[in-house]
Amino acid sequence: MSNEEKILELLTKMQADQTEIREEQKQIREEQKQMREEQMKMREEQKQMQEDIAGIKLRLDYDVNKRFDAINDGIDSILEQLVPKSRVDALEDDVIVLKTAVKMLTQEVAELKKAQ
Repeated sequence: MSNEEKILELLTKMQADQTEIREEQKQIREEQKQMREEQMKMREEQKQMQEDIAGIKLRLDYDVNKRFDAINDGIDSILEQLVPKSRVDALEDDVIVLKTAVKMLTQEVAELKKAQ
């Protein structure tokens, strides 16, 4: 094999290698393009999820506040209906006095009936 044939063979091999490298580069570029597209899609999905989460948070805040307001209104209503302890104590004292008075009157009536 002459030098020219060897050089020709090397050049042919180099061309084949370059063609293979170009094909691999083309494939890499296509994969990179796909990755960029997937990345963009993921960013869009992430943005949508963030918007959804913000909406859910807003709705939850509203619902929780609404329920707390209802609970507070219920507590206020109950507190308005409660009789103060001092009033209950006064009524208990009055009941004791009335019971004593009824007992005394019952005894007096019984004594009057005996006397007749």
